[in-house]
Formats: sequence, structure tokens, C-alpha cells
Amino acid sequence: MRMGKLLRATVITMVSSSAISVATALGPNLVQNGSFEEPQSDSQWYQNPGTWYFGETFGHWTVTQAQIDLKRAGMGDIALGTAYAGHQYVDLNGSPGVGGIAQTLTIPTAGVYRLSFAMSANTGLNNNIWLNDPRQMRVRLSQGSTDIYNSVFTWLFANHSTTHKGLGIVNGVSYDWHQVDILVPSAGSYTLSFTSLYVTNPAGWGPLVDDVRLQLVPEPASMLALGAGLAGLLGLRRRRARG
Repeated sequence: MRMGKLLRATVITMVSSSAISVATALGPNLVQNGSFEEPQSDSQWYQNPGTWYFGETFGHWTVTQAQIDLKRAGMGDIALGTAYAGHQYVDLNGSPGVGGIAQTLTIPTAGVYRLSFAMSANTGLNNNIWLNDPRQMRVRLSQGSTDIYNSVFTWLFANHSTTHKGLGIVNGVSYDWHQVDILVPSAGSYTLSFTSLYVTNPAGWGPLVDDVRLQLVPEPASMLALGAGLAGLLGLRRRRARG
């Protein structure tokens, strides 16, 4: 009985350790400046470095349409603590304009990659009529004209009504964390893009994005090793039982 309990405990420990290893051992982030810390914004709009225009590049990102605002917490009319990571984030509706951003990535090998990012919304002051509007943005990973991934994400005020409050300044930002696993068929150059779909009020009240990551999900080699180990343990148990 003691041997059986010991074997079961060992199996459970191995499974738990392997699962943790597979879940956490992601590859390096292929996105450069994913938390938008470069360049440093002054949170002053209609000009660089606060507002960036179609065709301009800031910190490895290129504006793909209209304008975007690069916002820095604690500067200008931006409240403290409104970035998900670091001090800065992007409002995809610039001053003014329904904007978008993209970055070209070099993906070194085929495989499953985890795309993750934080999304919120610039709801402005608590007396703005667009406070409760849903904010939507399209997220794409493409190679040339071929979409590897294309999906629309929505931020809903109702899911954040207790934490997302206007306090006379752009304040109380509350984020959703999204992550999806994408099968990338081959190594090569890919484009990752985020595009606002919020057209109700284009003047800087759009979806917010921060902490963008694209990381390889390693093949579960540890699970193969676990399988071999389990087979060995079960064989040992059978031999001891026969003996």
C-alpha cells in the first residue's frame, strides 16, 4: 500500500510540475516596445510626441490610419496609474481620428504563438454622453495579404462600472487582459496590427491598448518526458506486484 501511495504521489507531483513548466515557459516577446514606453510622451495633443499621424513611426510602431495618441500617466490631463504596464499606453483614436498601429515582426520558426495584450477605453469625464459606449478594435496578424489571425475585441463599460469612473480628468482606466494562441505556419516576416473601430466620437476617446506580447508556446517536450517516466513507474509497479 505504501508503494502504491508513493507512486501516486510521485505521478501527481510530476504532472503538476510538468503542467506548470508548459504553462509558464513561453519564448521571448517578439514585439518591440510592446508597452509603448518609447518615445516619452508629454501628453500634449495635435503634435509629436503626444499625437502621431498616418505614416509616422514611433518606437517601432507605425500609424496605419488617421492619428493615435501616445499617453503618459501623470502628465498633461492623464491621471496616475492608467497604464497597464510601465507608464504609457496608446489611445487608438487620436486627436482627432480613428487610428491604427502596426509593427513588422520577424518570426523565427513555425509553431504556436501566444498573442496577449491589455485593452481598455478612454471614456473621458463622467458627464460625457459617450461614457457607456462599447469600444471595439480589430487585431490582425498577417503575412502579406494573408491573415493568420483576424478578430474584433470589445471593451464594455458595464463590466467595469465600479472601477472605471471619471474624476474630472481621464482617470480610472480598467483593463481587460486578452490572450489567444495562433498557429503560425512558417518562419518569416509578419505584421501585427491594432485598428480602432470606434467611430462615434473620433476625437481621442477610443479603445486603449498596452502591454502587447507575441511569444512562442514551446512544444511540450516535458510532457513527452513525463509520459516516458509514467510508463517506467507503471512497469516498476507491475513487476513489484508480480514479485
